[in-house]
Amino acid sequence: MNIPPQAKIGLEWATGQLARETCYIDAVKDTLTTAFIAGGAAIAGGLLNGAYQHLRDHLARPRLVIDFEGTEANMEEVEYKDGDRAVSEIYIRARVRNAGHEVAKGCRVFIASLTEVHPSGIMPTRLHDAKQLAWAGYDFSSLDVPPGVDFYVDIARVSKNNSGISLSVQRLFASQAGIKNYRGIYRFRLLATADNADPTGCAIDVSYDGDWHNLRALKTKA
Repeated sequence: MNIPPQAKIGLEWATGQLARETCYIDAVKDTLTTAFIAGGAAIAGGLLNGAYQHLRDHLARPRLVIDFEGTEANMEEVEYKDGDRAVSEIYIRARVRNAGHEVAKGCRVFIASLTEVHPSGIMPTRLHDAKQLAWAGYDFSSLDVPPGVDFYVDIARVSKNNSGISLSVQRLFASQAGIKNYRGIYRFRLLATADNADPTGCAIDVSYDGDWHNLRALKTKA
């Protein structure tokens, strides 16, 4: 079949144009595919990096620990002069430390609850509100706790000169004055807090019958 020269030219032009458009479409497809892959990789990378940063920050956070091991540091005997009078006392103390990797800022320890322990069960006391405890040395300011060091907080004290148990708090209300005169087992639930760490707690049973010789304290799981 004879094709006129003009038709041949037109056919060749159309064929070339189709080939060029096909190449253009393929190039666009490759570009879009590359863009989608790069975008997906960027999003995935951002998510993974964010998750890594969150995990790293979480693992690096301070981790408060409060405990009572029944050592001499937990039952500290103190003697001092109050004017001309010699005073001898026994302080019951809990240890606070930081098992994390950053400084725990603004630490405080509270009596979260105080109850009486009886054979028949637990009885509430008149201590309805939480009370902040003093750091050893009667210091009620907040304390920064770095990793690797121990601090002690005073829970209560008894005198060798007078009968009675005194809580290491700034003050009690008049309705709570009778707490000092209880004879038996007190259960202290303590809570340690910090500005940049999760709170943590422990429970300590203190047994006192009015005679300092029979003072006992131990950590309990209850």
